[in-house]
Amino acid sequence: MYEGIRSPAIHIPKNMSEFNSIALRYPKARIWAGGTYLMSQKNYYPSENNEDIIDLEGMEELKKITRTERFVEIGSMVTASQLLYAGKLVLPDILLETLQSLASQIVRRQVTIGGALSIPNLRLSLSTTLSVLDVTVEIKLFQGNKVSTQWIPISRLYEKNGNLAVNSDKMLITRIRLGLDYGDYQRFIIVEDPIRNSQECVIFAFQARRTQNALNKVKFCMNFPHKAFHINKEIEARLSGEALPINPERVNTISYELVAELRKQHSSITELQLERGRRMFESVLHGMNSQALLT
Repeated sequence: MYEGIRSPAIHIPKNMSEFNSIALRYPKARIWAGGTYLMSQKNYYPSENNEDIIDLEGMEELKKITRTERFVEIGSMVTASQLLYAGKLVLPDILLETLQSLASQIVRRQVTIGGALSIPNLRLSLSTTLSVLDVTVEIKLFQGNKVSTQWIPISRLYEKNGNLAVNSDKMLITRIRLGLDYGDYQRFIIVEDPIRNSQECVIFAFQARRTQNALNKVKFCMNFPHKAFHINKEIEARLSGEALPINPERVNTISYELVAELRKQHSSITELQLERGRRMFESVLHGMNSQALLT
């Protein structure tokens, strides 16, 4: 059945210098982190492509979590479970909730932060939440016989349809940096399983700061897996500065403007997903109104 198919060569670098050397020597090798996404793909192994594998498990420098007064740096090989355990007193609630929502406890022990952000054509919960937290990402780029390092905002890592904006075969995420100055109102909502039912799934993350009954620094991302990774700077700017509570009619108007833009830019989003997205958006704003009335 598998005649002519050889087992892939597995390279296990111990540090970044060794990784750089291997990646430049074997430019078509597949980078292996936790393996949770790759091994879920139909007919991934054995494969006729005979791709070599670079296993990151031995790179201890990618498993570190460090903190300063201004930010937390998280290595790309830190797992969701490790980050949940280590970050309970430091990380924002929206990120802890997102991590807790990822699959089962067993899978969270394997899911790595860098791996979750590096899937070529699918954005999931972690990308959605980190985008509203203004996370920056350190990436290594391999071009010809050169290696370069860049720090970029996570929102620039993806195209509007959610695909990676950088060729995943020539890129490695090494760490992310999360600032500790974030909003005091945060919400994360997910409907349906993004892997098993991506055609109906919607993922929504929102954060804002409330100052003297007014909104400030509004950030939100609405994610339709395989279809759209939507960040609307115009609506964010309009909501920033709004007095609380926001008039319900205005909430309704803005939510339908959001749906109209989504429908125009991303024709593959279903009407069910659009309605779910609209209700998520409105429920978050109405929830913020309720809190404002109680304080």
